[in-house]
Amino acid sequence: MKFTRFILVLFVFGLLLVGTSIDIMAEDDLKIVPIYEGSELIYDDIFGFEELPVILGEDTVNILEGYIRRFWLKAPEGRSPYEVIRNYEAAIDNIDGRVLFKTRDPQSIEIDEIDFSEYYNTTRQDRGLSTNVFSFTKYPEEITEYMVSRVTVDQVEKYIIVAAGRGHWAAGQADETYFEIVILELEGMEMDMVTMEYIKQGIEVDGRVAIYDIYFDTGESRVKADSEEALSVIAEFLLKNSGKRYLVVGHTDFVGSYEMNLNLSESRAEAVVTKLLNEYGISQKQLISTGVGPAAPVMSNQTEEGRAMNRRVEIVELE
Repeated sequence: MKFTRFILVLFVFGLLLVGTSIDIMAEDDLKIVPIYEGSELIYDDIFGFEELPVILGEDTVNILEGYIRRFWLKAPEGRSPYEVIRNYEAAIDNIDGRVLFKTRDPQSIEIDEIDFSEYYNTTRQDRGLSTNVFSFTKYPEEITEYMVSRVTVDQVEKYIIVAAGRGHWAAGQADETYFEIVILELEGMEMDMVTMEYIKQGIEVDGRVAIYDIYFDTGESRVKADSEEALSVIAEFLLKNSGKRYLVVGHTDFVGSYEMNLNLSESRAEAVVTKLLNEYGISQKQLISTGVGPAAPVMSNQTEEGRAMNRRVEIVELE
């Protein structure tokens, strides 16, 4: 089982859905988390800083740590749990988000002898057993659709969990669809703060991780001395994963010619690998260097902020 700890802050997410419960939600919240059109918002729970296990596969649960917000809703009459999930999936796709995990059989998941409902029931307000919210207390066991997705907005990675299912039969709600949205936002990582957890998270979730605090002089490929802290953390990660191979990929902005930037990115990646081999004891068999120049920007190169984000070294998992 894989575990990753994230530092999270309150989610800001622009789903292309329509919010309708203005009397319950503040106007700003409607901009943050629009809800499926026609749905009834029952609860809006803000938990503050807590831990939350998020299931990201049949055998993978990541422990998220941070500020957690949940919306509990009743879908419009006649809408199925699958229809709710498909609408959110389409909205995420429209804003270039990515579904990390989706299942139509969440109740079959058991990880370390803990079943899906137990994991999913970790963080929710206690509403008692009153009939009108009985589905809420039983909800983890009634879920038939589950999806975790992620988007990046203004350089910040945002996670959204949507789960849907029918109401509980004992409350006469078996023909009604309920769903909840759990909102998490990954705090933007500050420069000079590469950690083992940051590298592990990137590799486990994306298969790659961007490093911004390996420094070079403009137009040069010599690794500067103030890159030592980042290199030490990278080396520690590589030594703990010595059975795996990785690419070290150089990236540049678009200032200058394409050929110049391509050559520069290749030289910088090679310089990083040479440092790791010669000064940190990493095996040559574990690393391959390459460069792509300006070919894979993460932001527009039209601003200095964007160009700074595009100048980076990435560690990419090969096997």
